[in-house]
Amino acid sequence: MEYPRTSTNGDLASVFFTLMAMLFCLRRHPLSPRLHFASAWVLRISTSFFFSFLINAACEVQRPVPLLTVTVLLVLFLLESFRLWRLTSLFSKIDVPIFPRFKQCSENFIWPIGKVFDDVRETILASGFKEKALLKIGNEEVFVIYSPVFYSRDRSSRLQIIFDSFCRGRAFLNCVITSFAANGTAIITNNLQTIFASFYPESWDVKRYPMASLADLLKMHAARISGEDTIAIDDSNSWESINSEHHQIELDNCQSGLCEKLDCNDHMTLTFSGRYHLWCDMLNYSYFGCVS
Repeated sequence: MEYPRTSTNGDLASVFFTLMAMLFCLRRHPLSPRLHFASAWVLRISTSFFFSFLINAACEVQRPVPLLTVTVLLVLFLLESFRLWRLTSLFSKIDVPIFPRFKQCSENFIWPIGKVFDDVRETILASGFKEKALLKIGNEEVFVIYSPVFYSRDRSSRLQIIFDSFCRGRAFLNCVITSFAANGTAIITNNLQTIFASFYPESWDVKRYPMASLADLLKMHAARISGEDTIAIDDSNSWESINSEHHQIELDNCQSGLCEKLDCNDHMTLTFSGRYHLWCDMLNYSYFGCVS
């Protein structure tokens, strides 16, 4: 008796599940944005190949593997689109501020452990930034996001680090570099991986690079302000300045119809248009590594 087909399928299944286990374990640890994006695509493509071979193994008529792979990828895309749309619905209902307000934090903050976080800390020290404040959002009963704030030596740039721990308990690193030109323009360079879709005030010049490291962001931001007459930023009230900027974003997005206030307590929710923009932003970041 011959069992080549069964043996081949069994070996394929073993390789597939081993690869999946390795990818899932890898994705639970802090990764650079590029590695996280690449691992997601490896997971999609390997899943598509596996199901393509399963379909051919179950059918008497063999179909082209590339065609089946693309078909499975499209099915995965539709399923992911539906899941993200459901997520926007959940996000619009939970009692979490859309544009959160930071508050000063006097706790002892422990920097997360991992090569990604160590590299960022070394980059901050090497670039001459000094920590001036520690902010946080939320409370211990629901969630806490810590955000240390640094200033350059001449206070021409403010660097805010936001540790977003929403995703499976892993800390994601978001960096926002802000400078202010003498004409009132806010020049902002960030790599925000926390997905949100919103409009910025017209007086803000924002560039967002989700896949960029902090070192790359600092170089790009320095190039952007090299020809600008920047002013020194007041570092005595970081939380008030940042909250004031968030309030500006909130007002602009209410006026544009992306969100609306529900009651006198300033609780806000996403409108249908806001959910659609958030959904597009999630898909763009997940599949193309960019944002709208």
